[in-house]
Amino acid sequence: MILRRSHWRFNTSAGAATGLGPFNVETGMFAVKDQAGMSHKYAFTGFGMGKTWALSSALHLSKFALPKIMVKKNELGGAGATTDFPSWGTVFLTDAFKGTDLTDPKSLKGGSVYLEGAGGYLFGASGSLMILGINRSLLVMGIAKPDFIGTAIRTAPAALISGGFNEGLQDSAGGAYLFGQVDYKGLYSDNPAMAGSN
Repeated sequence: MILRRSHWRFNTSAGAATGLGPFNVETGMFAVKDQAGMSHKYAFTGFGMGKTWALSSALHLSKFALPKIMVKKNELGGAGATTDFPSWGTVFLTDAFKGTDLTDPKSLKGGSVYLEGAGGYLFGASGSLMILGINRSLLVMGIAKPDFIGTAIRTAPAALISGGFNEGLQDSAGGAYLFGQVDYKGLYSDNPAMAGSN
């Protein structure tokens, strides 16, 4: 997949994620501005598998280890961030997108596959590469039969590389591979008083 930078600009993001053993679930939102300066809001959800390592154990700082929450022998943890937390990102177009640049904000909605890495001790940071606008039917087929994943990903018109800070019950570093979806939620306002109009 060849990526080229879009003129659409990242605005902000927020989200929450939790993991139980190797299983990861997360939900959140991001907003991007079109070339006219209008900001558009998207909501996403994802689930997948990941691997984490306890930072305090890896650094031999056992006295700093956080209390563990165990559910059927698996450790539960999580982190989240609001739009008040610093975040950054860049929108890219793929070789599947044949136009000059995005014009329809709904082009980014659809299925999603993304890679995410995160780490922190109470306060942390994460980064992800999210493939956007995948044909949902092909993605469902790909989840059932992995041979279709590559075909599904090649239908995506865009990608978002983003990162930001978070906080939560975390004493770990790791990564995850997730499947999910992105929905378009209309115009986004940075003014909380206007949030009901989004």
